[in-house]
Amino acid sequence: MPNLKDIRRRIRSVKSTQKITQAMKMVAAAKVKRAENKVKSSRAYSEELRILFRDVYEAVKNQISELEDFRYLDLLRQRPVKTVGIVVLTSDRGLCGSYNATIIKQALLLGKRYEAEGLTPKYYLVGNKAIRTFASMGQSDILGTLGNISSAPSLHDAHTISDALFDAYHRREIDAIQVLYTRFVSMISYKPTLRPVFPLKGVIDEIEHIILPEDGHVHEVEQPGSPTTSETLLEPNPTNVLETLVPLYLSNQIYIALLEGSASELAARMTAMSNASNNAADMIGKLTILYNKARQAAITQEILEIVSGAQALS
Repeated sequence: MPNLKDIRRRIRSVKSTQKITQAMKMVAAAKVKRAENKVKSSRAYSEELRILFRDVYEAVKNQISELEDFRYLDLLRQRPVKTVGIVVLTSDRGLCGSYNATIIKQALLLGKRYEAEGLTPKYYLVGNKAIRTFASMGQSDILGTLGNISSAPSLHDAHTISDALFDAYHRREIDAIQVLYTRFVSMISYKPTLRPVFPLKGVIDEIEHIILPEDGHVHEVEQPGSPTTSETLLEPNPTNVLETLVPLYLSNQIYIALLEGSASELAARMTAMSNASNNAADMIGKLTILYNKARQAAITQEILEIVSGAQALS
């Protein structure tokens, strides 16, 4: 039978852990609703911006070679894809269940699939979890890293990532830009999602999202709507419109992914801490029963010793 003092120590330890997990659950619950509302309100804007960008591109795609002094011209030109840049979005902290492990596993599976197709994957890592994991694996194909992002991502974070990706694209270090993140579904569900950003063939002609199952292959494809057929007028001229629209589109695709990932992380942490608190309560109950049994055994033993001693004296 375990020592009573050891059991009491274990009960105090589990209760202390339970207080921490309950506090973390409350913090995540307070933040996740705001994150959910922000995601849902931002999705509508992101979708309208994507449709606008698609229509503008359809209007100017035959005049791209005529654009003068356009900084983002490389992003609009089609070129053979040999190297794929993948933005991997994870969190900075753990204690959120399988959230980080799921997205990192999908990133590695995706990289292997591209290598099997003769492509070279390169990663831009967002979040300390991805940075540490890839560093421990000795990965050298890293475009850049960004850690210590708050639970409420900002447009500045999105601009930092999009500028780094554009520079890599412009230097021909990569020929495509994709974002691997978790799409927020509900408080108990999120989906690893691959969003192609550039080249535009993947965005306009083929797919918007690819949902990855466990084996890393395409599971679900969302087809974008057909381009509008009305005439699009660009004022004052196509170059000025695209100078504003292209960087806005690129940073917005990153920003909405950051918001989706943040909401998914908070929901995963709330669920994980709720499960941990419940498990702690179950363990406290079992330890309490064990403690009562041990105490009862000790009392019974003491009574037997007293009775035996009294009988011996009589």
